[in-house]
Amino acid sequence: MRLGLSLPFIGVILAANRAMRVVASPLVGVIADRFGGRRTLLVGLTLQIVVMGLYALGITTHHPGAFFLAGRLLHGPGSACVFVSAQALALHAGGPTQGGRAAGTVRASIVLGVPIGLVVGGLLSDAVGDAATFEIASCAVVVALVGAWAKVPDLRAPVASRSLVDAVRAMRDRRLLAVGSLNFALSFAAGGMVLTTLALLVHSRHVVLLGRNEQGTAGMLMGLMTIVDAAATPFAGRIGDRWHAHARVAAVSLALLVPGLVLVGLSSGVKGLAAGLALIGLGAAGLGPSLLVLMGAIVPRERRGTGAGLLQLCGDVGGMLGPLVGTALFARNIAIPYLGTAALVACIVPVAIWLVQLERRATTA
Repeated sequence: MRLGLSLPFIGVILAANRAMRVVASPLVGVIADRFGGRRTLLVGLTLQIVVMGLYALGITTHHPGAFFLAGRLLHGPGSACVFVSAQALALHAGGPTQGGRAAGTVRASIVLGVPIGLVVGGLLSDAVGDAATFEIASCAVVVALVGAWAKVPDLRAPVASRSLVDAVRAMRDRRLLAVGSLNFALSFAAGGMVLTTLALLVHSRHVVLLGRNEQGTAGMLMGLMTIVDAAATPFAGRIGDRWHAHARVAAVSLALLVPGLVLVGLSSGVKGLAAGLALIGLGAAGLGPSLLVLMGAIVPRERRGTGAGLLQLCGDVGGMLGPLVGTALFARNIAIPYLGTAALVACIVPVAIWLVQLERRATTA
């Protein structure tokens, strides 16, 4: 707003990243299989440096609209390269027995990265200005790029086909579709619905936490959900590894989203909202690493990048639709978006139970 951009154009800028990532994720997965997750990760970090440079140019040239939009459009494929390759590398590094542990570590890092970046960015913006903040962020990504170049190994399996069409055809599997539907439900609920409408809910119900204003209260509640998610994710991955029960962990975690969403939708006080968001955080923590390991068990080893790309695609579609549906339903009734999302998640629980049955048969065999 202080840069002179209209609200509709700000909405376009914010949506550009997710839209580009939806398009890019499957292709990035194929690239990760063909050229390796390490190279794809390095390309993604390089693109992020360019993105930060575009943001800084937008401030210094006093044309933030064009440069910010270009940066967000480029951020889509850049973040797709980072997320997809990191997940594929985690599966390769974890092997058949520690996939959940590796996937949980990677996902916890991703979950914590976003809120930490927002907090640090806000503090730096107030202290040194917007342009300097983006320049500092560019330097931080350069450090990450150098660290990845020096430390990340080139873990991959040889792949024969280079065609995107051939790769997608090879991924046709009902089990993979089932795993993708669970990731869609998670992103629709936690990354879409809650993230978009929680501040509106806090405003409508006049909820106050520790004397903070509406934005502060909503931010602290979102922080609670994020902390629970990041803290529980590694443990959820290890539980799945230890008991060979990733599908069972995913099913229980998906079921936790239902009462969490209902509590958030119906609660008018801080305690109810906090309890509901904590349940959603626990559900997200269990689903994240479990779905990635289940995907890795379904697809061939040389197709894990493609599988991670398709899994990311399902999550991004859910993250795009959640805000659209949430804001449209919120205008009618405060509770409807959350109760409707809880009903949607409940409809997908049988899919998770089916995956549990398949896992038990495979374990028995």
